Amino acid sequence: MRLNLSTLCVATVALCAALTTGAQAATVGSIKPSFAPNRAGAGTAFTLAMSFSNPQGPVPEPLSHLVVHLPAGIGINLHKIGICSKARLEKQAGHGCPASSRVGSGSAHLEAHLGAINLDENATLSAWRGPNQGSHATLQILGIGLSPLEESVVLSGVLEPDHAPYSQQLVMSIPPIPTLTGEPNASILHSSVTIGAAHGKLGGLIRVPRSCPADGFHFGADFGYAEGASSTTTATVRCP
Repeated sequence: MRLNLSTLCVATVALCAALTTGAQAATVGSIKPSFAPNRAGAGTAFTLAMSFSNPQGPVPEPLSHLVVHLPAGIGINLHKIGICSKARLEKQAGHGCPASSRVGSGSAHLEAHLGAINLDENATLSAWRGPNQGSHATLQILGIGLSPLEESVVLSGVLEPDHAPYSQQLVMSIPPIPTLTGEPNASILHSSVTIGAAHGKLGGLIRVPRSCPADGFHFGADFGYAEGASSTTTATVRCP
């Protein structure tokens, strides 16, 4: 069979379209950031909630990489905040770490598709300051499964400079979350973590920016999934 130039062009375009489609993530992630209180320059509790869905499958793809973009002017004060090593979190769930190294808490709901059934897992989350990587601060999230499995994982993130309209970004690696032997890893459906506090010893850890763009404080997130796909999303918090 002979292929003419027009046939080759059509085939090339079709192949490129297929490759582009294949690179798109079936899983969609969203974020919902909030400050409490939301008052210019105030010490605050910052909460980041995330949700994932997959219209093309029974569960979202497992998350493997996350970048959270923080708004310009946000205050992060690590003065007098202790440090907890990843090894201690993995082996002792933070026991023996300085009390001040725990900077937040939260929860997560996960799910895995095992054959004909879906396995739901609830987990508690705790946030800790980790050792610096060079000149960059790190944040570690300890997740402990409650039911029906007893698993724990540590998510590690590095706080780095970012580009406008953001000021800093938290770059996190997400390890596989195992379920049953030989079965797929769990996927995150919903999670929420609160960092800092409106009052008390962590009241100065996070501060609301002193000035706000007309359309609100800008946040963003880049998600990478276990199968190699990715997605992005943005959100805003209204001005005080």
